[in-house]
Amino acid sequence: MDYIESNLRKEEQIVVRAKISWWTLVGPAIFSILGLALAIYLSSLASEANSATSGSGLGNILVYFGWGLFVVFTIPLIKQALINATTHLAVTNKRVVGKVGVLKIDTIDYPIDKVDNVSFNAGFFGNIFKYATVQIGSVSGEKKKIGAIGNAQEFKNNVTDAIEAHAAEARAAQAREIAAAMGK
Repeated sequence: MDYIESNLRKEEQIVVRAKISWWTLVGPAIFSILGLALAIYLSSLASEANSATSGSGLGNILVYFGWGLFVVFTIPLIKQALINATTHLAVTNKRVVGKVGVLKIDTIDYPIDKVDNVSFNAGFFGNIFKYATVQIGSVSGEKKKIGAIGNAQEFKNNVTDAIEAHAAEARAAQAREIAAAMGK
């Protein structure tokens, strides 16, 4: 059971879940592969330096430096994979709910009637690989951004539909109350 399902309230149903796009890993993966290629190249240079000078310290420094660069180049890939794996976002019939993070957790829990707007934007790679950052604003002025959403347009449309459905239900309930008051 994930975060969304474990936080559903009574008579609450999931309308749509945001789909996390794993295409966001392409850039960091390429960066990591370049780091690996650089580490292998520096290791081969170190091997040549060691054979030419019968085990010089320069060769060992090149090996450590190369593999250190590989580790540094791989950190963005690990970070993005963790973000993707821990991102949960959904629209229910009553609210927008979600979370991002493992060590630092950022949650969203906006009742539908308190959601002011939903928008999304996609950068260059987002347009190519069809993912976007969704921004959800509340009437309190607070805005939350969730990245790597593969179905951003569908998510936005469902939030808008849920807002309109909630407003229609509120108007109908108010009309019933007025009719009941006038009928007395």
